[in-house]
Amino acid sequence: MNIAFQRRVPALLTLALVLLLAGGSYWMLEVARRSNDSTTSRAPRTEPDYIIDQFRYVVVARDGKAEYVVEGERLLHDPVTDASHVDRPHVRSYAPDRAPMTLRSKTARINRDHSEIRLHDEVHLERPQARDDEPLSVDSSFMLVLPEQDIVKTDSAVRARLGDSVVNGIGMVANNQQRSLTLNGPVSATFLQPR
Repeated sequence: MNIAFQRRVPALLTLALVLLLAGGSYWMLEVARRSNDSTTSRAPRTEPDYIIDQFRYVVVARDGKAEYVVEGERLLHDPVTDASHVDRPHVRSYAPDRAPMTLRSKTARINRDHSEIRLHDEVHLERPQARDDEPLSVDSSFMLVLPEQDIVKTDSAVRARLGDSVVNGIGMVANNQQRSLTLNGPVSATFLQPR
């Protein structure tokens, strides 16, 4: 029996090696299949990663006072672009030496670092009367707000009212720090004497 077993040892070693290779191949195949399944199941997200209803976002200056406030009915955050979409936004800019400027629209898009707020659909800018300034209101279909620079601009048609005077134009830059409003393109105006 000892001699018969010794003759079978090479065959048994060969069988053990083949079984080990087959098991290793099966294990590698399973690892590859699982990694493919996990990468294909991670398709880009199309739905928001969070939604906030009736929100208020306040940017505070170094002195602790509000610089600007963004409010809205609903905020949806897009995880792919890291941008926020806002329904019925209100943006208010505050400064100690001038009247606050308020903007509102139907929708807005805020970029990832909050340096741009794009207001769309029935956009209205309003600055109340302060000191010697007359009240200002501007209507357009689109406005780009640059909160850090306190500038609002658009390339769309604009209707601006300063007191009783009305100015229409294409394109605008409103600089709240300098208290200036520049209209571009064809401009028509109706100026009335202050009362």
